[in-house]
Parts: sequence; C-alpha cells; structure tokens
Amino acid sequence: MNVIFVENIQIYKKFTNIKTVGGIETNTNDVIGELLKRGHNIWIFNKQKEPVWVKKGQVDIIAASTFDPITYLQVSKLKKKHRKRAAVVMHAHTTVEDLVSNFLPDKPIFNQIFKYWLKVLYGTAHLLITPSEYSKKCLLNIQTSMTYPIYVVSNGIRLGLFTKKEGYRMNFRKNLNRKYNIPLDTTIIINVGLSWKRKGVNTFSNIAKAFPSYYFIWVGPINKNPDIDEALKLKNVVFTGFYDDIREAYYGADLFLSTSLNENQGIPLIEAAVCKLPIVARDIPVYDWVEHNYSCCKAKTIHEFIESIKNIMSNTEFRAKIINNAYNKAAELHDFNKIGNKIEELYKRAIIIKKIWNTKRNK
Repeated sequence: MNVIFVENIQIYKKFTNIKTVGGIETNTNDVIGELLKRGHNIWIFNKQKEPVWVKKGQVDIIAASTFDPITYLQVSKLKKKHRKRAAVVMHAHTTVEDLVSNFLPDKPIFNQIFKYWLKVLYGTAHLLITPSEYSKKCLLNIQTSMTYPIYVVSNGIRLGLFTKKEGYRMNFRKNLNRKYNIPLDTTIIINVGLSWKRKGVNTFSNIAKAFPSYYFIWVGPINKNPDIDEALKLKNVVFTGFYDDIREAYYGADLFLSTSLNENQGIPLIEAAVCKLPIVARDIPVYDWVEHNYSCCKAKTIHEFIESIKNIMSNTEFRAKIINNAYNKAAELHDFNKIGNKIEELYKRAIIIKKIWNTKRNK
C-alpha cells in the first residue's frame, strides 16, 4: 500500500511546552514503523520530500492521528486531490471526555464545541480506529448518523522494548537520590503520564498523606495547576517532569498507582503490567481488561486506594498473583506484533469501503 500519514504532533508539543504527548505520539510512530517494516510506502505529509508515487496519484490511504484544525485541513485537501483512489483512515485517539480538564476548560460550552469539531473531523474518514471499547462508545455518542465503521484496536506496546535490564532499578533510584535526596532503599510508588487535572493529581497527593514513609513519584511532563502546588507541599511527593528512559522508572518502583478519572486506553498501565509492577488503579471503564483482586486492585474512594496499597505491600503471595496475571493479560491483548496485523488489515478494508462508496455514488 501507498500511505500518506498526517500528524501534527509538534504543534501539541509547542502548545503545551512538553517533550512528548504520550500515547498518540508513541502509537503514531509505532504504526508508521510497522507499516514500513512490512514493505508499505509511507510519506509523512510535509515532513519529507514528496515521493514519485504521490505525484503520480498512486495513493491508497490517507491516514491521520491528530485532532487539530490543521490536520483537518490537510486531510480534506489530500482527500479531494486523491478522491478517485485514496481511502481515509483516522486513528481516533481523542474524545470529548478525554479532553475535559486537559486541553479544554471543564465547561459545557467548550464540550459542545469540541463535540461538534470531532464530529466534523472524524466525518472525513472512511474508517476509524480507536484504542478501546470505551473510546468507541464515546465516539458513537457524538454521531447523529454513522457514515463510517469504527474498529477497536489497542495502541499496544512493543514488549521487547520493556525487557528488564540489571541497571534500570538502581539508575532510577540514584537519580531520585541525587535530585531529591530520596533514600535508595525506600518504598517508591509511581504514576506515569501528563499531570493534567483529569489525571487525578489531587487523589494522588491525598493517598500520599496516608503513607508518610513511602515516596510518591509522578513521572511525566508537568502541567502546572493548583493541585500540583498543593501536592508539592508534601515531603513525600515528587514530580520529576519528563524522564529520559521510562523503563527505569517502572523497574525502579515498587507499585504503580493510576488515579486518572478518564482514559481512552491508558498506555502507562499496560507498560507497568509488562514491567511486572503491581497495579492499583481507579475503577474506570477503560481498565476492564484487568480484574480487581486478580490482576490488579481497583478503587473508587481514597479509603479503597489506601487499603489496596496496604494489601499489596503486606501480602507477598497476593502481590505475585496480580503481577503475573496482569503481565499475561497485557501480553495477550496489547502486544504490538499482533496489533500490526490488525492495522494492516483495516487499512486494506478501508480501501474496499472506499470502492463501495464510489460504486454507490456512480450508480
């Protein structure tokens, strides 16, 4: 296949002043890399020299993964230019629910505007790919009439990249000791990701108050807000900002704590499972692939979070059970080697859908 890929990740980095935009960026790079590995031609729009096959109009797929107006304009222009042949596939990482208290102020008018915007943006596609059943449900809610099918495919991770190495744990702990004077042998509980309000910073700090002898480390780009200011008043809470090798953080910690109020998938939780960290997570729909007291502990209240952490840290047998079960499930559902096959198949399906649309229009 010949694929034009549209992504404007640099816009988000400049807008938010962060080094990574998390799952969208990782998945975009993984998808492009996997398609190239499988022998398909990829042109990253406006970031590489236009290849001959594009100039000749031999484009099979126009794919996009970002949700800004520039992406919409670029996709619309390309769709019009290659309308006789190319199908449009949107990687729908973004929902209205995901943006509340992140890019958008948490006010009804902004939610309505963005609901309309996503409807328009995704309406350019012949096929949508979204990372979870939960995000699919959110996307269905913004549609008044369906013009495209929506398929659920996990963003996935490359398991081989998260294989344990001897130096990971001590590297992370030495870094924390050097920068924040955190003892090398202390208990460390981490959360990973952008520190948006929606990620549950307030919950994270309230849990930390119950464990003054543990250190609660939030790893990821810092989005300054009042909740972070309050959290930093605690001696056992640290926000590291961007960390060069996230594997060191996972292997250097003793427990993974996800306090997020909403996720479309939650890649850090999958990564933590693959790195064999015990998981305590807020009980939200997207985490349906892990089971309470079997492969993780789920909580809705501060009390439940606290009791879950106590249970894991005091019960070696239970800890080992949930670690192994979470790892096995993550490897089963989120191995990108399997996901690459699904992406390739859906791109080919989009081409067929496009041909059907053309046939119907020509009748």
